[in-house]
Amino acid sequence: MLLGTVNHISITVSDLPVAMRFLGPILEFLGYESEGAGDGVGVPVVVSISARIGGAFNVWAARPEHASQPFEVYAPGLHHVALNVARHEQVDEIARLVRRLGGEITDGPGEFPYADGGYYAVYFLGPDRIKFEVVHMPELERAWRERALLDTHLIIEDD
Repeated sequence: MLLGTVNHISITVSDLPVAMRFLGPILEFLGYESEGAGDGVGVPVVVSISARIGGAFNVWAARPEHASQPFEVYAPGLHHVALNVARHEQVDEIARLVRRLGGEITDGPGEFPYADGGYYAVYFLGPDRIKFEVVHMPELERAWRERALLDTHLIIEDD
């Protein structure tokens, strides 16, 4: 089951405290717990761990000489970060949270034609205008359940 799974995602932001005021509540909603800030090879980093998925989401401070470089979704490098949820309603909850935090929704929440069986997502811009997506794919969830890869504790029903 571990072969090919994502161990962690790391992004770099120009202002770590500002970024975490936005990303902290979103990561918490998605089941990540902050392990706190530390020094990552000369720059601050916040590591958030999800025990449910066995992965981490790390947010790094940019080195000062790079902090003013703007993020561009269609430049070489990262395009966007997409994270799964268990239900359509959780996509809607994330959209409301993003708005409360002052984030910019770029598309959705709504159904998109990207997968058979449903693809309900919201796209938004986070710190430094980095693009994020939160998606519910019923067929993906069903396939994981059928293969017994998805433990019931991964589905958060009452958060």
